[in-house]
Amino acid sequence: MTPISLNNTIAEPYVAAAQKPGSPAGSAPAGSVSVPAEGADHVQLSPTAAREVEFTGRVAENVTAGNITTDQAQQLYGQIATVHQQIATDRQANDGTLSASDAQAIRQTQNQLSGTIYSDAHNGAAPPSAQTVPKTASRDTLEAGRIALNAKAGNLSSTQAQQLGSQLGTIEQQAATDAQANGGTLSPADVQAINQLQTQLSQQIYQTAHPAVGPEPVVNQA
Repeated sequence: MTPISLNNTIAEPYVAAAQKPGSPAGSAPAGSVSVPAEGADHVQLSPTAAREVEFTGRVAENVTAGNITTDQAQQLYGQIATVHQQIATDRQANDGTLSASDAQAIRQTQNQLSGTIYSDAHNGAAPPSAQTVPKTASRDTLEAGRIALNAKAGNLSSTQAQQLGSQLGTIEQQAATDAQANGGTLSPADVQAINQLQTQLSQQIYQTAHPAVGPEPVVNQA
């Protein structure tokens, strides 16, 4: 399985949440957890790595929407890669885990990067002091990041990435339509339906990017 990286720098690999027999030992990053999302994604990532993937998705989606130029995107991808490198370096210096102080420093750096992405996508406007993102939207961004990173890693062709991105766009449109019909928020039934669509797409991303591995393993969320 090809590790997903940005600008060919070190990064946490995407791995199946349940390791298959015969898989190389140690492929999963130490202390990783399932992505905390609405009906968590069946990919094993640490919280810091999950946030980095979401940043990648935000950049990719804003490029598609015409809010960020290609040059801006490359600069942002470079900054994301730098954070990846810092996470890896900090973990290596602390026996495979982030210390409390390192984790706090990474969160501060990620907060700054998040603000930069927002400003670049909104003509230099300052990001809002408090911004609430629905879990369904957060997971959409995560899936967009997975598509972008798998494409960069060579696990998806440009055609496959476009097809998966189109399916993601359809889900996002459905969520927007459902929210508009319900006074601006998704009903519990709508959330469940959107989550099912997202899970199907998540599995399709995994299977398309790793056809030789087989179906994406499902994690017991209990």
